[in-house]
Amino acid sequence: MRASIRGRDELAVRVQTALSLPTKKEAEHVVDSVITSLETTLLNHLSTDGFTLKLNGFGKFYVRHRPGIRRKIGFTGETIQTKMKRKIRFISSSVWVRFANGRGLTDMSGHTVLRAL
Repeated sequence: MRASIRGRDELAVRVQTALSLPTKKEAEHVVDSVITSLETTLLNHLSTDGFTLKLNGFGKFYVRHRPGIRRKIGFTGETIQTKMKRKIRFISSSVWVRFANGRGLTDMSGHTVLRAL
């Protein structure tokens, strides 16, 4: 949890600089508003199988439904039906996958702009 808090603080500082906000508190409010909006949108569409929320250059979230399955309980021999599962999955953009694999970020002409550590 501690790393998540530090990450959110760093994000707030970057948002403050990018938007020229006077205080860090305002930047934290912007970050919290965006995260809350993402959560609300995904939860509102949790019942829609295949719903996709795409954020260009970052990745996409999608809702996937898995039907329940029949399982046999070994000790009693009883067969039960499990509940349906609804999951939200995130797939990162290919830009971030290339960056994480050490190939770095490139500009439009193919020149490396930023390389992973």
